[in-house]
Amino acid sequence: MFDTVQIGRRIAELRKKNDMTQFELADKLSISFQAVSNWERGNSMPDISKLPELAEILGVSIDEILGKTNTVLSDVINENTLNEKEYSKDDIIDAAAIMKPSQIENMIVSSNYNPKVLNTVLPFLEEAHIERLAGVALGMGKSISVFLPFLNQEKIENLFLYYQNKGESTNFMIPFLKEETVRELALTAFQKGGIESAAPYLQFMNESDILELIKLTSDKEA
Repeated sequence: MFDTVQIGRRIAELRKKNDMTQFELADKLSISFQAVSNWERGNSMPDISKLPELAEILGVSIDEILGKTNTVLSDVINENTLNEKEYSKDDIIDAAAIMKPSQIENMIVSSNYNPKVLNTVLPFLEEAHIERLAGVALGMGKSISVFLPFLNQEKIENLFLYYQNKGESTNFMIPFLKEETVRELALTAFQKGGIESAAPYLQFMNESDILELIKLTSDKEA
């Protein structure tokens, strides 16, 4: 991740080197004095849209302000075509931390919902964004497993019913389902094929439900 304290110190040093006050720098950027103050104290980062202008005013490159080169950020700022194959996971994480949600979504779309990108950037998005992206992925016939940890329970249960009604495998969703749903699935599987059929559900069941299955097994064998 970018070191906000070090970046703040660099901005302060460069501002002073250019003989500017915080007020003057803020005025040139059309932002508040408090925003510049927060940057220099390391409390926040410059908005990605302000980095090119900030670098130009201070007479340095964006890399010099950030303290390192980030190819993802460079491509986003320069509106280049994003190519996830050329990016390291660390660069994606660093960039996502200061990218706007719309820019993160564009990265996901341009990567054709690449799992590497999804796994890295989804934690930076809010649930509404993730739900929308999951819906698009579903419509494209792509796996939605990577989205499940970030969706609410109601959405997950609805997706489960969707796959179930289509007759498709739902095993990948078992860890995210409600306990009562898992219990019902285990009992149904048991009734069809015994304890072996119910085995995939056992590790996700509570103790009392497992004991119930064991009792049913004993009764069946008696």
